[in-house]
Amino acid sequence: MHFYLDMNWRFLELRHTAVLLLAILAVGVACAPTHVVKPLPNFVEVAIQPGDTVIVTTHSRETIEFVVTEVTETALHGAERQIELIDIAELRKVAWERPPSPCGDGVALGCSVPLLVSLASKEHAHYREEFYSACELHDYCYRHGSRTYGLDRDFCDAEFLQNMQTTCPRSSDSTIGTIFEVLNDSIDSRSTCLRVAADFHLAARDFGEKHFQTISGSYCEYNGPP
Repeated sequence: MHFYLDMNWRFLELRHTAVLLLAILAVGVACAPTHVVKPLPNFVEVAIQPGDTVIVTTHSRETIEFVVTEVTETALHGAERQIELIDIAELRKVAWERPPSPCGDGVALGCSVPLLVSLASKEHAHYREEFYSACELHDYCYRHGSRTYGLDRDFCDAEFLQNMQTTCPRSSDSTIGTIFEVLNDSIDSRSTCLRVAADFHLAARDFGEKHFQTISGSYCEYNGPP
C-alpha cells in the first residue's frame, strides 16, 4: 500500500515538473524579442527557416503571427495561409538571437560608427539598441549603396537620420501635448529620442567618411531591386 502511494506521489511530482517546464518554455517563447527581417528574397532565405515564428504586417495594415512551414523565393507559408513577400510591409522574426544577414559581409552590423557617442550617457546607450534597424540600413548603404544603387554618402547619412527619427514617438496632435513633449526629458520621450538621433547622425558625419565604400563596395540588394 505504501509502495503504491509512493509511486503515485512520484508520478504526480513528475507530471507537475513536466507541466512547469512546458509553462516555462511557453513563457520563454512569448517573451523572446522580435527582429526586423527585410521582406526581400535574399534576406528571407538566410533569416527564416521552417519552424520559426514570424509576425507579418501587410500593406493593408493586417497583422498576422504564425509558424512558418515552408519558405519559397516569393512567399512565406504557414499551416493555414500563404503570404507573398511583395504584400509584406514589415516582417519580424521572434527569436532570442538576431537573424543573419546576406549583406553583412561577415562583419558586424549596427551602430558601428557612433560607438563612442553611444557611451556618452545612458540615453545614448539605450538608443544604440533602439536605433539598430536604422544603423543596420546605414551600414548596408555605406557598404553596398554606391555599387548597387548609385547612392552617395550624403544620401546614406540623410536616410540614417530620417530612419532614426521615424523610430521616435510620434508628435502630439494637441498644443498641450506638444508643450509636454518639449518639457519631458525622460529616456523614452520624443525630445530625448530626437536629440540622441541628431548626435548619432553627427557622429556618422564626423567619423564615417573612411567607411563609405565606392570602388571597393560589393553588390547586394538590401532595399529592393535597383
